[in-house]
Amino acid sequence: MLNRTALSLLVIIGGLLPIQSMAQPAPKIDAPPREYFQRGTYTELTLSGENLGEAKEIKVSGAAGIVATVVSPGSAPVGVESSAAGISAVSQSDVKKLSISISVSTNASLTERELRVVTPFGVSNPISVRVSDLPEVNSGSENTSLANAQMIEMPATVNGVIANAAESDFFKIKANQNEHIILDVYAFRLGSPLDSSLAVLDNAGKELARNEDAAGLDSILDFKAPESGEYIVQLRDFRYQGGGNYRYRLRAGVLPHVTSTYPYGGRRGENVEVELTGVNLDGASKIILNLASDAALGKQEIRTTATRGVSNPFPFDVSDLPQFYEKEPNTAIDQADAVVIPVAINGKIGKEKDYDAFKFHAEKDQQIIFEVFAFRYGSKLDALLTLTDEHGNILQRNDDAASEDARLDHRFSEEGDYVILIEDLLGRGGDEYGYRMTATTPQPDFSAVFLADVSRVHRDGRVPVRCEVNRVNGFNAPVIFKAENLPTGIYAEPLLVPADATSGLLLLNASAEAALGSFPLKVMATAVMSGNRGHEAQPIAGEKAARGGFLTVLEAAPFSIETATLMAGIEQNQSGTIEVVVNRKQGFNGEIKITPEGFSIGRDPIGKSFDFQPLTIKAGENHGSLSLKTKLDSEIATRTVVCRGESEVSGQLMATYSSAIPIGTTSVPFVLSTSLKKLVVTAIPSGSSSAAAEGVFLAKAERRDGFEGEIELKLEGVPEGVTATVVNIPAKANEIPVKLVASEKGPVGKDFQLTLTGTGTHKDRIYRFKPAAVALTINAPEPAENKDPKLANAEK
Repeated sequence: MLNRTALSLLVIIGGLLPIQSMAQPAPKIDAPPREYFQRGTYTELTLSGENLGEAKEIKVSGAAGIVATVVSPGSAPVGVESSAAGISAVSQSDVKKLSISISVSTNASLTERELRVVTPFGVSNPISVRVSDLPEVNSGSENTSLANAQMIEMPATVNGVIANAAESDFFKIKANQNEHIILDVYAFRLGSPLDSSLAVLDNAGKELARNEDAAGLDSILDFKAPESGEYIVQLRDFRYQGGGNYRYRLRAGVLPHVTSTYPYGGRRGENVEVELTGVNLDGASKIILNLASDAALGKQEIRTTATRGVSNPFPFDVSDLPQFYEKEPNTAIDQADAVVIPVAINGKIGKEKDYDAFKFHAEKDQQIIFEVFAFRYGSKLDALLTLTDEHGNILQRNDDAASEDARLDHRFSEEGDYVILIEDLLGRGGDEYGYRMTATTPQPDFSAVFLADVSRVHRDGRVPVRCEVNRVNGFNAPVIFKAENLPTGIYAEPLLVPADATSGLLLLNASAEAALGSFPLKVMATAVMSGNRGHEAQPIAGEKAARGGFLTVLEAAPFSIETATLMAGIEQNQSGTIEVVVNRKQGFNGEIKITPEGFSIGRDPIGKSFDFQPLTIKAGENHGSLSLKTKLDSEIATRTVVCRGESEVSGQLMATYSSAIPIGTTSVPFVLSTSLKKLVVTAIPSGSSSAAAEGVFLAKAERRDGFEGEIELKLEGVPEGVTATVVNIPAKANEIPVKLVASEKGPVGKDFQLTLTGTGTHKDRIYRFKPAAVALTINAPEPAENKDPKLANAEK
């Protein structure tokens, strides 16, 4: 038998008698009835969800410009009078509905924001709130035919849904002769399944223009009105599909619209002149962008404002790389522009069959990554990258690494001069074939996240927050997570994530006098012995990044959990026992369910590596044992686990947590399996020979933890009349055949269970392993053929 690792864990549960209000669950918001709100407007709307009845505050994270408040439900329509003091009527509110107001300033930015509801019992999940520069119009329900086209006063944004298969929505617009009417569908870009097909018709239904797939699966039309008058806009799904989630936003009007830009990025602390191509730009063919020294790095959306309004967004990259602008002629290796790595190169494939060449110097063993940003920034370029030595010998090529953008990652075996060439795969070119190519030497770095984005902790309790490190380019330093600017009475010991790990649990502890309420939660991650680089950890809501995290402090729970002894480690397929002791106070006598909680190495729950059944401490009981068993395929690592205690208080579930328990899982040296689950042999009379009497299955060993020794095999359950040939699995071998032969003495018509046991010695310990049993069935032989010549003649 394997040596079992025992765990003795003392968990003391105690607390105060519950208060009715402290057992309330956190609020939750469903999808909002609308997401966009026009600048300079005030709107009242009703949110739906759960546990919204006592909401007192609305938090909006992101750029300023939006103020959201709870709309008071008013006085209770029914009151009461009592014969003595101390009794009054309570205003009843619908816990699944909440009326709020949203006020948007006239200069609010068009960036996305997050809205959350705050109650005394927690902070809700986030929902998106966006600002629009145009009046918001809802598509009607009767505009599904040409005759019932809905009149739209431009400029406007129309919100609608193609609710049914083969449905079209029709809108009527007015245009002056030669006006450029921009019709821009946002559906695919917002996550809708709608594959739009957009057309402009005359009043008789004749098609004048149509577009599909201008921006992904979204349609964009620049319709130049041939004469003044009314026109019909038709919008449908290209595949004639539909449904409640086939939503769209249609921007319509004589709006500034940018079709291409150059360059696609710039360096912080510098001014960049950007060329714009499009319609209704009112002569604004160039704009100068001032990139502040602390501007946010990475891809941003830029809009230009003109007398006709705000343009569609176009992408722009902000970086700290030195900038280089191609200089013609650079269409040959001996004409290549000289650049110094690292660099961001801005250029255009200006004509058909053109290519641009750039010469650089690389050191021996230097790794350089070349990445093109073109298609992702609206360019028509389908980039092809070619890396050569200074004589033109091709070293590497790439096309379509990220959509239609190319990428090369090369480590140079020799110091010298080299050339990188960029061209269009199809030999095309022109002003709309711009590109931005970065050439960088990868630097070890990391990013960090924490989840969940909202947490609740009871006074005199704690709550775990999972912290994760995403390591890139060989970054292998330890990382320390710290919670910053915590409210009064909340403290957290820093969490160290070792160099060979990617996650851990940060425990937020609340004192008995901790300040009640909801507070922002900020977690910083700092690299140790790697320049002390720090990054703010990004909160995660569900599977998406959130703009902010929050912590709610509640009244003390009626129980708390503490750990006394830590688990050192458990081998695969072995068990540990958590001993739980309950201390009940002030009459609390409810059942308490105890479960281990945590994650595997990834975000899979702890159940990926451990089997367990929750432990229920029943009313009147004060102790119990929680068994935790590792699976055969459990991850070999040390992970942090907490015990969660959960009880129903005043009709609501309440939970609190123990301190952290590090659990290390170690590997068994081998796992045994068989190639067959069932084996059938035939009992053949003596003196006869037949392959049917024999059966063979393979005994297979999966070796782990460097084990290479011999595995002794033993087969039990073999019935009389059956001979088994079993030999050991030799050292370093992985399988051996086990042969069974049935004789006429074999008990036919019966089934038997054969149990195989493997025994091996590893690191001075003896290990035994039994795979699932093999079912053996013994059949009777077929009746012998009749050889009597008289009977044979009779049959003829």
